[in-house]
Amino acid sequence: MKINDIIHIFQLLILYPSYYFFFLFKILIPKVKFVIGTDEIAKNIHYIGKILNDSITVCLLKDQSNYDLKYNFFVNIKNDLFRFIYRIFYGPILLGYLANKANIFFYIWSKGFLINRKHEFKFLKSRNKKIVCLFVGSDIRSVKLTKNYCKKHKIDHPIFYRKDLSDDKIKNVIFGPDEERKKYLAKIADCYADLIFSHSLSSISYLKSKQHRWYYIYDKRMFHKNDKKFHKIKKINIIHAPSNYIYKGTPLVRAAIKKLQLEGYNFNYKEFNSVNNKTVLKYLKSSHIVLNQFYDVAPGLLGIEAMANHCAVMMSAEPKLITSKTKAYEDTWMVTKYWQIYDNLKYLLENPDKIKNYADKSHEFVSTNFTYENAANYLNKKLKENKII
Repeated sequence: MKINDIIHIFQLLILYPSYYFFFLFKILIPKVKFVIGTDEIAKNIHYIGKILNDSITVCLLKDQSNYDLKYNFFVNIKNDLFRFIYRIFYGPILLGYLANKANIFFYIWSKGFLINRKHEFKFLKSRNKKIVCLFVGSDIRSVKLTKNYCKKHKIDHPIFYRKDLSDDKIKNVIFGPDEERKKYLAKIADCYADLIFSHSLSSISYLKSKQHRWYYIYDKRMFHKNDKKFHKIKKINIIHAPSNYIYKGTPLVRAAIKKLQLEGYNFNYKEFNSVNNKTVLKYLKSSHIVLNQFYDVAPGLLGIEAMANHCAVMMSAEPKLITSKTKAYEDTWMVTKYWQIYDNLKYLLENPDKIKNYADKSHEFVSTNFTYENAANYLNKKLKENKII
């Protein structure tokens, strides 16, 4: 018997007593509509909790972006082993309680309250609960299918360099679970989920059910427009803040920056990794150009943050593939594939007036589309269309 099987049985021995214990006091438990959890990726739990009324948030694992956020239920254990052990006990107890409290479970990422997702979903469905799955990238993205797509279209991708990495922890961060696990996750979602959000091109997967694109969410209080920073620019400020060097194209960024410096272009370049999100946001306010990511067709949270802070953004995201209320045009940001970083950055350095044009259009685009109100309208529409609410 494998260790996961032993943990699974152990968690079931906790789950059912927990559920029936809280069932006895069900009348005393305040009811809510949504449970949103369980692994935080790019503030999604936090933001969804803000836009879905009558919800509670559960964060059993923070991502590596150092966001300072609050949740209704939060496990803040930094040691990986201690957190895993605690989660084995706490997950089924919490699920037993929440199954008496809410009717809709909104899952983000590939994990949940139990180590066995099939039984977790089966347990909830047997109690007439609705299940929504949001996949956000490497949790569901197939290495094999992505490779096939890239070979067919003759484009490079970090996924080809997986075998060159010796650090398994880094591999897990970039590429997520192994291929069999992703097949399993897709099969379970197809079988039990009432609604699935995933980007079918950015995250090519084995999912067979209809996938709805996710709608980016950003707090309008965090929007910042600064026309003064573009007035008589003495030195152009450039930022690159990758969550992962390989996947975001950092080696190519560094090569372009080095070549431009050797050619005599005068600019400030700052690179951030594993710093508090507040630090990045602080520098975005005074930055002119943000070098985001150069392989993905989606902008990611940093792309949205950069545009909301009135920066010209260079990234590979495809405007036509962004779910939004109004259309994103090619000049909303500077579409830059991995082979175009040097040329496009050189163009902006030589044409500083274009920097403000991109910054103005990008700020207007996110201001119009990605506030809490717009995201709430989109999400509630999808929930109603699929008879979740």
